[in-house]
Amino acid sequence: MGSRQIVIFSALYPPHLGGVEKYTQSIAGELAKDSHLTVFCMNTEKQPEYSKQGDVEVFSLPCFALQKGRFPVPRISTIRIVQDWFQHNQADFGIVQCRFYLLSLLGCRFFAKYRIPFIQIEHGAGDITFTAPVVNWLWHRYDNLLTLLEKRIPHDFYAVSRAGLRWLEHYGIRGKGVIPNSVNPRDFERFLTHPGVWRKAHDIPDDALIIAFTGRIMQEKGVLDLLDAFDRLNGESLFLVMAGDGDMKLVQPWMDRKNILFPGQIPFSEVASLLADTAVFCLPSHFTEGMPTGVLEAGCCGAAVVASDGGGTAEIIPDREHGWLIPSGNVDELTEALQWYIDHPEERARVGSKLRARVLDLFTWNRAARLVVDAMEMSLQSFPHPR
Repeated sequence: MGSRQIVIFSALYPPHLGGVEKYTQSIAGELAKDSHLTVFCMNTEKQPEYSKQGDVEVFSLPCFALQKGRFPVPRISTIRIVQDWFQHNQADFGIVQCRFYLLSLLGCRFFAKYRIPFIQIEHGAGDITFTAPVVNWLWHRYDNLLTLLEKRIPHDFYAVSRAGLRWLEHYGIRGKGVIPNSVNPRDFERFLTHPGVWRKAHDIPDDALIIAFTGRIMQEKGVLDLLDAFDRLNGESLFLVMAGDGDMKLVQPWMDRKNILFPGQIPFSEVASLLADTAVFCLPSHFTEGMPTGVLEAGCCGAAVVASDGGGTAEIIPDREHGWLIPSGNVDELTEALQWYIDHPEERARVGSKLRARVLDLFTWNRAARLVVDAMEMSLQSFPHPR
């Protein structure tokens, strides 16, 4: 890629925690090894407007942080800041993360205005749903309108999974290919080499079996299903760790249990430490996950995985040799899968080892970055004079 200037629009970015945030940061870091990288994101975490994170320049733009920062809406001053940057800098290529953020539409429009070729990456694989039917109705119309406006601007769409590509067809969009969610194996090496850090820090016995969940504590992630299943399990020393923030009132009845831990939102180093000590990772999500980060990270650590079978999860776990997929909301089968892994430690280790090998082969950021470069080259060939 030489010394090209690449610009990424991603509404969410660290220190805000989530899959899209980690994806954008990781891809930016890989591409910055050979290119100049600038990221425009929404300032949901009260960051400086401008910062240099490694080799990546980050502009944290003014916003209204709705839904506890999960759905940031740009302020008017955002347009002025972005406009000023494009007037004084030469961009060669662009990347827009997701469809349904207003910053995504803004990025598409700026790339079109300055004739900069770009790609857009879909991270979902199904509808986002809310509890109130009227909110669902409004969201679907908003989502469809924003997507219509974005797809009118000539550019290529990609997705983080084949399930995501199928979901794009729902909007009449034919995606060009998959640039998968991934992991950096080096992030886990020191914890895998010296396991037991999480156990020691939280007084978990050496012979205890840890079942872990990482993500938001919300009903849609299947947390109540997991807690219900855990109550049914048989075993001498079982611990359940549910790491993440969210609706803690939902899990209040289990808060006083000594063998169920709710450490809240923890930094990535602690997540890595937890997963290195985890025997079984569980994600019984009711969402149609694009390609869940937690499953990839647990797989990188060699944990056996039990997860819902929707979205891109089946692309990580293609068969029972690599993990156990269950129908969403099926607590009986969730219990059966967890109990089987508890009762068969040798098979549990074998399945975890096979999943780890698959993740290291197919789902690393180094490989994902090469796919981004390939996508850029394809777009540049069809649009050779970006400005």
